[in-house]
Amino acid sequence: MARSTLLARSAAACLALAILSGPALAQGDPLASLSAEKKALLSDVATLERFGLTPEKLQVALAGRSAADVDAYATALMAVVEDSKYKAGRDPAEIALNPQARGWNAGTTLRPKMFDKRKRDDGPFSLKRYMFQKGGIPTFADAPIAIRKEDLVAGKVEVAFVGVPLDFSSGWRDAKHAPMALRGMDGLVGADADGGIDPGLVLSIADYGDLSPDYMAPDRGLDHIRAMIAEMASVGVVPFIVGGDHTIMFPDVAAMVDTYGAGKVALVQFDAHADAELDGDHLISDNQTLTRLLEQNLLRGSDVTLVGLHGRDAGPATQKRLTDAGAKIVPTAAVQEKGWQAVTTDLIAGLKTGPENIFISFDMSVLDPGDAPASGRPVPGGITMREAIPMVRQLCAQTKVVGFDLLDAAPILDPTYVSRMSANYILHACLSGIAMRKTGVAPVQTAKR
Repeated sequence: MARSTLLARSAAACLALAILSGPALAQGDPLASLSAEKKALLSDVATLERFGLTPEKLQVALAGRSAADVDAYATALMAVVEDSKYKAGRDPAEIALNPQARGWNAGTTLRPKMFDKRKRDDGPFSLKRYMFQKGGIPTFADAPIAIRKEDLVAGKVEVAFVGVPLDFSSGWRDAKHAPMALRGMDGLVGADADGGIDPGLVLSIADYGDLSPDYMAPDRGLDHIRAMIAEMASVGVVPFIVGGDHTIMFPDVAAMVDTYGAGKVALVQFDAHADAELDGDHLISDNQTLTRLLEQNLLRGSDVTLVGLHGRDAGPATQKRLTDAGAKIVPTAAVQEKGWQAVTTDLIAGLKTGPENIFISFDMSVLDPGDAPASGRPVPGGITMREAIPMVRQLCAQTKVVGFDLLDAAPILDPTYVSRMSANYILHACLSGIAMRKTGVAPVQTAKR
């Protein structure tokens, strides 16, 4: 960075600090004497948020300052805002790649069937050596493997798990190991006592392996993920995507829209965070996933429901911006006050007024760290597994779920099995709900608060 730029930033920051700590010199509206441009800057809520300010805090900070000091403050703030923007010639617009590389698309090139040493019929195939083997090479839900679309079609697969080991956003690292860790963990096989059904006996399930991200430039892989998930959905499969951080929700939802059409997909996002940040340094990240889906008109605000918001990352301004766009927000406090059953009943009733195709995105941060310490961005005070399991089961039983992703599990952060087991039980709850919807089975019991 140029020395002049550094000096400008330092001077602007020091001037702003000096004004905030200076003596009170005048009374009245501190913005009254400013030019229209500066007044607009200090009236912009999004700009103020970047500096940890609100209109109320700004009024307190500037109250009693002289007109000259207020103007100097606005000038300094304007300089900081301007200097933080992208500058052509100073900042690279992108990180250069090498288009002459022999393996440009090597990571996403599918292996031809002709390379199989033994010809096989299309369809899922088992990796088990013994008829009643309990161990062996782990797969999601102990399901047979499918590696091509033809396998899904020939096997009449209804639900296919697929891992997306992508890990490049704002949280603590290790989301890339979640697919491997969850395959080797219990909780995805057997009957659901409360659901009264064994989804493995009702549904045709397959493990579709892992998709291939580009670890050196992860955003390059999003289009491939989108295309592969859309391919699964195109043959009538309900994809169960195991991430990976919450950036993956973007290609997942986009794939549903590619399959079912714009305006025909609704999103239910279980998450401590809104993932609706504006003006991020990068075009896509887990902090901006919902923002990009709305900006690109892949989702309408009215077709978005956020469940379990809590903590510090979704302030009043963000929530107002989302609700003004039509989104529905169900904070963790509502689940605790009204009970999971009342909240879920209201949630389902609201979904019935929108698109029938429902995509559920479950971020592990929505759970209290006591139930899932290994999430990429954990936040204390989340919903419990006792609430999350029946909520997910009922949603999947009473709506048409066309896709489900479980994201932001970071297994290395939990030396025990608790987080992995919780993640698999969430996946199993939705499997059970889909099986209940298929067969018309009602829950064995309904808990009440």
